[in-house]
Amino acid sequence: MAVSEQQKIPMRPIIPSGKFDVVEPNGIGTGLVEASSSVWKRAAERASVSVGDFVRWAFDEYPAPFEYPHRVTGQLALLRRFRGIDGAKAVAGVYLGPLRSLVASDHIEACTFRPFTGLVRGQDLLRRDRAWCPLCLASMLSGPGAYEPLLWRLRAVTVCPVHEVDLVMSCHACVAPQQAIIGRFGRAGCCNRCGTWMGTEDAVRGLRRADEFEVRMSKAIMSLLARAPEFADHGHDGRFTMRQLLAVTGVHELLISKFGFSRRTIWSYASGQWLPELALLATIASVSRQPLHRVIRGQVLPWSSADTSSIATSKIRTPRNWEVLERELEALASGPAYVNLEKACERLNLGRTAAKAHFPDLVARIVQRGKLSRAESSAATKRARLSEMRDAFRLLVAAGVYPSCRKIVKISGADFRTVGDGYKKMLDEEWLRVGGETNLRRRPASSTSVNRGGS
Repeated sequence: MAVSEQQKIPMRPIIPSGKFDVVEPNGIGTGLVEASSSVWKRAAERASVSVGDFVRWAFDEYPAPFEYPHRVTGQLALLRRFRGIDGAKAVAGVYLGPLRSLVASDHIEACTFRPFTGLVRGQDLLRRDRAWCPLCLASMLSGPGAYEPLLWRLRAVTVCPVHEVDLVMSCHACVAPQQAIIGRFGRAGCCNRCGTWMGTEDAVRGLRRADEFEVRMSKAIMSLLARAPEFADHGHDGRFTMRQLLAVTGVHELLISKFGFSRRTIWSYASGQWLPELALLATIASVSRQPLHRVIRGQVLPWSSADTSSIATSKIRTPRNWEVLERELEALASGPAYVNLEKACERLNLGRTAAKAHFPDLVARIVQRGKLSRAESSAATKRARLSEMRDAFRLLVAAGVYPSCRKIVKISGADFRTVGDGYKKMLDEEWLRVGGETNLRRRPASSTSVNRGGS
């Protein structure tokens, strides 16, 4: 979204008078309930201000939620904590306070995972970056408006249960990966970097059909979100749930075959204070063909292998053949195309901890190759930006306009730091090109006066 000159001036946002004039969360009571981060973005868009300014205004009447060093502003502190805004931890509850006075619903807690606090582990529950389904965004244009469901924020959900395609994590227009959950001027359904709508026909083209097993897991989690009001009393215990599940026939075999758990790890789950992971609970629900809301309460019924014979088991691991895995990992580490450690482990259905324990040399080689690849990519990007800055510099000089840093930034699209680092070099090149016959200052005033005195 373009930044106007008016938005650059610090000012208090113009907020609609009544709370019903601001926003109303979409999909409450359904599996596609809107995430609270999406509600914040739509509210800021409705007020025609940036998300950071809107958050700062919303917290004017509330105490500062977090303490940071003096060099970090309160606005930046709030934006840093936005990663956990939709989760089950206390940080999500902090943002619900001012949000309740800005929305038209009394069930805003259902827009986060707070109703399931104590039932699932909050660590690694949410994605660090955005993910979305272009088909869902395209269908939202005919509804109440575009928004981002809470389902897309969960790490255990990798596919869209509605359209059965993989979720997308990079913009189709500018190919910007790893987009932050809340961009400074981000809008729901739009790229944080270029502002392109991500539900176009170009974005839909080339989507891969999702795996059946992953679709079952996503549908189980979507049905759980639809029943979030039933868990709002926080009267459930995840440790009790895990003890109940481990007593059911079939859970032991599933943990060993699907997750590679050892008997000792299962025993620690039964006797320790661990909370179950959402992916583990969704897997048990999809394999046993039982609702996830019953599994998460520890009310799952026993099942036999005969009941799951028709279920797709492409993701369920058989006993490990470490020699074959070593050869396959060696091929990925030495292949012509670079594959990072996360993708390599995903292809081999191997955990990163197990890969580091059994193949430390191959893992080190992949990591080192990744560092070289990132260094080469960074150098290529730097060369391309420098070329764009040179073109902008020469264009301004040819037009008789003084090539200031601000004008070069506006034309080339580079940031001020990048332009500042190469600005003196561009002045030197222009000085040599015209043989010194230019009005552009190239040398400091002290050196100029010394040279004049010597002459």
